[in-house]
Amino acid sequence: MRTRKVRRAEAERLPFVPYAVVPLAAFGFLLLFAIWPFAFGVVQATAQRTASQALVEADASWARSRVSGQWITLEGRPPSREAADAAVDAVRKARAPALFGSARPVTRIRENFDWSLLGEGAVGPNTDWSFRVADGVLTLDGDMPNTEIRQEVVAAARTKIDPPRVISIQDSLSINNEPVADGFLEVAMRGLNTVSKCDRGVSAFTTNRFSLDCELPGAEAAATRKLALEPIPLGEVGAINVISREAVSSCESSLEELLGDARIEFQSSSAVIGASSAGLLDDVAEAVRACPGSLRIAGYTDSTCLPETNRQLSQARAEAVRNALIARGVPSGRLVATGYGDASPVAPNSTAAGRAQNRRIEIRVIRVSE
Repeated sequence: MRTRKVRRAEAERLPFVPYAVVPLAAFGFLLLFAIWPFAFGVVQATAQRTASQALVEADASWARSRVSGQWITLEGRPPSREAADAAVDAVRKARAPALFGSARPVTRIRENFDWSLLGEGAVGPNTDWSFRVADGVLTLDGDMPNTEIRQEVVAAARTKIDPPRVISIQDSLSINNEPVADGFLEVAMRGLNTVSKCDRGVSAFTTNRFSLDCELPGAEAAATRKLALEPIPLGEVGAINVISREAVSSCESSLEELLGDARIEFQSSSAVIGASSAGLLDDVAEAVRACPGSLRIAGYTDSTCLPETNRQLSQARAEAVRNALIARGVPSGRLVATGYGDASPVAPNSTAAGRAQNRRIEIRVIRVSE
């Protein structure tokens, strides 16, 4: 009797690779699906915590923040236009400790203020934008009312390419199909014309208020400030902060020299400033008053304790220095305190001398677009 051999068609047999890859890919998708809500929640919680802390440090107890994705919405009844600008600026510049140093978790801000205390009603369509220059990139962000306006803005931005200040354009504009207000395009062009002159800068149009934060060579500061302050056909001109690169460099050099030659001393494992540091704080306050813009007081520790313990101690010490400078006449709205724990050591933590160097306070100008 003959035995009949049956051979399966090669097409019916899957090779080894799909058998191995398909389950791995499925597992990867399941893992991503499982951790995404947790990771997203952590990001939102960090943004909320950072925004709330920034409002506290800016003495904006009237304001509250609400997080949705990458957006922070600021609400409340501002006592003045200046107070609203200060709250927005504080949240925009706020930084949070990260795995490597610090990061800025708040990327987009909406204002939903109640202006009833000022006798003002709604200020128009929610068509806000911000144009940012940093590291040679001009980033366009926010809303445009229609495709035609968006195309005009992007085309105008491309004419601002002028290395090394502006090397490339990043277009992140969206369209909200709002009615086009008279003067909207002219204000957008004002934003491009001013921010493109900055080494680092942000021009913004938020709730019908135009603002500019700009760092550039001192020789160009006066002309840029004058252009930014000219009347606009829509809304009003808000906070215009133009600082010279040379002033920032001089300020930080003075502070580095002061805090490099001597240290602000604290009682062991506490945020109580030692009496011997009073004279040094007097000198630091005088130097800070001569500095432009806002400043960040950064606290650091050695790696002796747990990371979270170190972060809390460094935060408390930075806040203690902030309070000491405020007591010496520095406006509170110019100072932000941040604790970084044992991040960014300047010396090995394996020796007593190295640990002493790592327990330090640094004060730096908050750079535009940080």
